[in-house]
Amino acid sequence: MESAGVVAYLFGLFLYAIAAAVVLPIPVELLLLLYPELNPAFKAITLGLGKAVGAIVVFFVGNKVNPYIERWMDRHPIGKKILKILEGFVRRTGWVGLTILLAIPFMSDTAVNYFYSLLNEEGHAIGRWHFVLANLIGGIVRAYLFLWLLPR
Repeated sequence: MESAGVVAYLFGLFLYAIAAAVVLPIPVELLLLLYPELNPAFKAITLGLGKAVGAIVVFFVGNKVNPYIERWMDRHPIGKKILKILEGFVRRTGWVGLTILLAIPFMSDTAVNYFYSLLNEEGHAIGRWHFVLANLIGGIVRAYLFLWLLPR
């Protein structure tokens, strides 16, 4: 195993995890199949760190867009009812629910992250650091689950 190749692979995995958290609706699991001789802990931690960095961006986007959603809801009563139910789900499940959803292999990180950040009631349902921590833990658990569930 060439160390420069491993470093480039881990850096690429890190960058891809950031992109998957922020904009790419494509799951990251296929990248975990590369370098099978590499310790899964390195892959899992790299994936989790990438997701955590991406989560910072998503949290701030959600925090900036949420007031516009709240204003829109005031003008659309049916939409308000639906979005209030979804906000209630985010509030009830909190960062633990976010962590669980992000730990599911092949789940779209982008969709889950924006769902939780946009319906976060101006950042009050889930704080910034809990949001980031949920992405870190969810990414690590997801990598381990995926690699563990692979047929040997």
